[in-house]
Amino acid sequence: MELRKSGLRIAFVGIISVILAFIIYSRLTIPGEHLIMLTPELKTLASGVLAITFASMASITYGISKIFKAEQQGPMNSNSLLYYITNAFSDNKYWKAMVIAATAYGIFFGFLSQIFIYRNDISFSQQGIVIPSINIIPCCNSPGYVPMFSAYLTDHFLILLIPLNTILAVIVSALVGFNASLGLYAFNLSRKIQSTKKLSFIGSVGAASGLFVGCPTCAGSFFSALLGFGAVGESISALASFQTLFIALSIPVLIFTPFLVARSIRTNCRTCNGAVKLK
Repeated sequence: MELRKSGLRIAFVGIISVILAFIIYSRLTIPGEHLIMLTPELKTLASGVLAITFASMASITYGISKIFKAEQQGPMNSNSLLYYITNAFSDNKYWKAMVIAATAYGIFFGFLSQIFIYRNDISFSQQGIVIPSINIIPCCNSPGYVPMFSAYLTDHFLILLIPLNTILAVIVSALVGFNASLGLYAFNLSRKIQSTKKLSFIGSVGAASGLFVGCPTCAGSFFSALLGFGAVGESISALASFQTLFIALSIPVLIFTPFLVARSIRTNCRTCNGAVKLK
């Protein structure tokens, strides 16, 4: 219980810190009667906000990990869906599978959402940009969209970090990795149960859902192509709006899916009457 409370406190502090940092920084950089000059002091403040953003993300991640560990150490309750979710990750290979899936999806997400930008048709050095170099854009936009961080790594490739987009990328990638790993666990378990010829239909659907739910950006790309949007020119903003919409809608689905998969695991375990171990 104490471990869970500690995790909640740490995660809560991280969430509040990043929200306050965005709001305060946005108010300090709103263009108005006393327009803030883009001084070294403002860039220092921008660097501080970026540092708070990453520190808050680390705090939230650590807090959630403590909550998850508390659930694993809790008393066994075969009626609780959380028991089946946390039990799956008692085997380290599923943590490794989660990291691999989240990293792979994160890279894919990064290119699709223009965190990673490769432009073979543009030479950054010809535009007067030093290669390699980093830059902080401190002003001005809505809360969460400034400050921006850009790193020009080659003449055609750069990394653009917008705080809100970066947080969204981490959340979605982690959820996709979690769902994929849990789905893999459920799929492996269903194969064991199938050997007893007692695999339920609900169980097979639940196992598959964890493996195939995790591509929210694919939906945005599909509908953008269906409606005739290209990937260049003026259509980029339209494509981005579709991606953001589908990604935002996907987060509740990605949160709900583990419980659907856990329900299928519970159903199958009750069907086989404990003939197959949850490992």
